Amino acid sequence: IRFLSEARVTGEQVMMRMELHNGSEEPLSDLRVQNCIMLKAAKGFNQQIAENKIVRGSYIACHDPGRRRWIITSWQPIHRAWGNPPCPCLHADPKFEDTAPGETSQLVGLLTFYEGADVDTEVLRLREQGWETYWMTVKGQD
Repeated sequence: IRFLSEARVTGEQVMMRMELHNGSEEPLSDLRVQNCIMLKAAKGFNQQIAENKIVRGSYIACHDPGRRRWIITSWQPIHRAWGNPPCPCLHADPKFEDTAPGETSQLVGLLTFYEGADVDTEVLRLREQGWETYWMTVKGQD
C-alpha cells in the first residue's frame, strides 16, 4: 500500500490531496482520514468552544470573536465535518472510496481564509469555484 500527501499554496488557498494505491491482493474499504486543523496558535481562533464554528455540508469554518475573519476547510469526498470544543481545531474528515487491488483512490482538500460577515455566501462561492478539480489540472505539469 502506497500513501501520498501533497499541499500547494495557490494565492490565498492551500490545495491538498491524499492518494492511496492498493498494491495488495485484497480490496481496501471504509478507510477514513481524520484531518485536524489545529488552531491552538492561531490568535483569535483558539477558543476552546463550539460556538465559533459552523458546518455547511463538507465545509467547516471557525471565526474570530468579531465574526469578521474566518478559517475554512473542506475535503472531498467527505465523511464528516466537525469541531472538537476541548481542543481548538477544525475537522473535515474524508473517506477513501473502496479501492480494488492495483487501483488508486484520491481525496482532495482545501484550506482557505475569508474576511467578511457573510461566510455562507463565501462557502457558496467556494462550492461554485470548483476547487475540487485543481489536482486534475496540475497533473503532468510537475
